[in-house]
Amino acid sequence: MDFPRALITIFHGKGTMASWPFSRRWRVSDPILFQVTLAAALLATVLGKCGPPPYLQFASPISELNETEFETGTTLKYNCRPGYRKITAKNHVLTCESRGTWNYIEFCVKKQCGNPGELLNGQVKVKTDYSLGSQIEFSCSEGYVLVGPTTSYCEIQEKGVGWSEYLPRCMIVKCEPPPAISNGKHNGGDEDFYTYGSSVTYSCDSDFSMLGKASISCSVENETIGVWSPSPPICKKINCLQPVVKNGKITSGFGPIYAYKESILFGCDKGFRLKGSNLIHCEADSNWSPPPPICELHGCAGLPNIPHATWRRYSYSLPTEEVYGVDTVMSYYCLSGYRPKTSGSLTVTCQEDFKWSSYIECVEVCCPVPDVDHISITYRKKNQSANHCTYYSGDKISYTCNNNEKVRYVSSCSEQGTWRPRMPVCDRGCDNPPVVAHGHHTQIIGLFGMKKDEVVYKCDEGYTLVGEDRLFCHYSRWSPAAPRCKAQCLKPVIDHGKLSVDQDKYTESEIITVQCDSGYGLVGPQNITCIEDRTWHPQVPKCEWEYPEDCEQVHEGKKLMQCLPNPEEIKLALELYKLSLEIKLLKRQIDEKADLESSV
Repeated sequence: MDFPRALITIFHGKGTMASWPFSRRWRVSDPILFQVTLAAALLATVLGKCGPPPYLQFASPISELNETEFETGTTLKYNCRPGYRKITAKNHVLTCESRGTWNYIEFCVKKQCGNPGELLNGQVKVKTDYSLGSQIEFSCSEGYVLVGPTTSYCEIQEKGVGWSEYLPRCMIVKCEPPPAISNGKHNGGDEDFYTYGSSVTYSCDSDFSMLGKASISCSVENETIGVWSPSPPICKKINCLQPVVKNGKITSGFGPIYAYKESILFGCDKGFRLKGSNLIHCEADSNWSPPPPICELHGCAGLPNIPHATWRRYSYSLPTEEVYGVDTVMSYYCLSGYRPKTSGSLTVTCQEDFKWSSYIECVEVCCPVPDVDHISITYRKKNQSANHCTYYSGDKISYTCNNNEKVRYVSSCSEQGTWRPRMPVCDRGCDNPPVVAHGHHTQIIGLFGMKKDEVVYKCDEGYTLVGEDRLFCHYSRWSPAAPRCKAQCLKPVIDHGKLSVDQDKYTESEIITVQCDSGYGLVGPQNITCIEDRTWHPQVPKCEWEYPEDCEQVHEGKKLMQCLPNPEEIKLALELYKLSLEIKLLKRQIDEKADLESSV
């Protein structure tokens, strides 16, 4: 019984099929026969025989093989399959080795398809190489579309190999004429078509605004067709009215009517802060985007009302701002006839809570009520201003003294709260002015040679006045307290010494300290005081030279110069030393002459 032959089939790129017979002594569907054959093959391997040769992708046996086992050393010849070619100097055989395996070296390789050629305005992408079964892909450059296949395979064709598809073409993209728009036009011509990259620009009729891009270009969609991109714009009549921002102002972009995309820049008045965007644009719906801002109060509104005061002028004009920024400081002053109630700065400051700081009140300036026990008021002129003073700035009175009604006096209440001229004293008078030691006083003579109840003090020469130099007789006593005349001591002269306070004159009771120069010692007190008789107490000390140790027995030589205090004494000592030498020389000459005469 003959067993059917199994066919080995290869499918090619175009769907063709090639088959080669391979003899088999079994059927796969017969399990018993398959097991026997498999056991025989395994046994042959163990005994050194080879089973059926392996299937080779690149080659097939020259002759039909009917055996299931082969002796060691058996060689089988092969031919290259279609699409493959022989490798020179290679044995195209399979050899059964002693180990029961087939040994061979690959002797056929895939055939190569030719170069597919250059794709104009495109690219040919090679996946691997040009060998059998390989694939190439076609694509076009930007602005071109592919006409033809996108891929091609290297396949078996007749006796060789070739590409499965022809080389496509890359055609430039074309667009229809750009669309027309209402209330506008483009600058393109009347061409039948536009190529890739061409562009046109639209413009709107007068009073119309453009929504969208003004320019569009011919581009590619889905790599197949030409389209205009982006979409053509729309011409629309858009008007935005000028917004009103309370307490604000327009700093750029003055209307009153604005077209699409026109903008306005806002700012706020002084003392107000902008909330929102300071820049807004007119949008397609004729509204502003973002919405107009708000100017919020960011300061103190107006100035506080300070009774009986007025604000200081700035640049010769009063401040007129309605709102004052935070930290603004304003100064004021009290009106004539008024004064600050307490001491301090007459200013107010705009605070973080937009309120003015507290202020110092201005109150009336009142003059003292005259002592009616000694005077008689004969006339009174009252200032018309309403106030709480008995006598207010501007009031005038006419009066006489009870002890001398013939003399009439007139006095006015001044802005400082004093009577001008000063109200005279109407009383029995004062005793003689106080006596000041080392000083004297003089009474002041008024109009018409009349003596006034006023004296002026002066000190004797060598003394200085301490206190008020004028005293007034008021209510039968002199005031203020009498001054004093203090002695002034002249600066003491101390040779080779210096004073702790160096000045020409010193006031009574002033103490100074004496310090001697280097090399001099203090003889007397170190501190002396200026006393009333303009002398120093204790007696002014002296600074005398202090001889260094071992100087008492020195009469000549260099050490004598070191022991003397000043150049004058050194000069005198040198002259004495010279004279002593001359005396010694003369004495020696006399002695020598006497000896000579005695020897004769």
